[in-house]
Amino acid sequence: MIKLIMVKEILQIGNPVLEKKTTDIADFKSNELKQLVNNLVDTADANKIITAGLAAPQIGSLLSVCVCRRIDLETDENITVGKHDLWEVMINPKITHLSDKKSNYWEGCLSIGIGGDSLFGPVERPNYVIITYNNLKGEVKHLIGRDFLAHEIQHEMDHLKGILFIKYIQDPKNIWRRNALDKYYDEYGDYPPII
Repeated sequence: MIKLIMVKEILQIGNPVLEKKTTDIADFKSNELKQLVNNLVDTADANKIITAGLAAPQIGSLLSVCVCRRIDLETDENITVGKHDLWEVMINPKITHLSDKKSNYWEGCLSIGIGGDSLFGPVERPNYVIITYNNLKGEVKHLIGRDFLAHEIQHEMDHLKGILFIKYIQDPKNIWRRNALDKYYDEYGDYPPII
């Protein structure tokens, strides 16, 4: 049987779905869940040049599912990462540990602007996270995220609580459009100082 690739439209800031909390999955055998996971993976993979993850509310579903890009595997020269290994499917994810140590990374979001007009900003988050979640079979899994992966996991889990990253940026002068941020980075080899 041939699987159809389903790239979904990504909801943009202002859509009320993005501000709602999701509901945990109880039935791991449902066709709705399987289709949602396929849609998330296909949509994230279609945008892999510009994204590190995607959550169900971004494609209109209020179920507690997100996918995170396994950048820790991508950067390991000894591992070949296929499409379905690249995107870690996390169902009903829960944080079990956050570090006291924090770090700043520049974050963007497919739901906050399109193309060169998408918005980015520095977000401070715990630098280390441990989560538990279910896979598609309902099995309990654990994942440790450090540095950018920790930010990425927390960013996607925020979507499941109706929170967009831009909420964490206090000074609007720290919000940059992608085109301007790329130009700055090309010129100075680093991100702008945080105001």
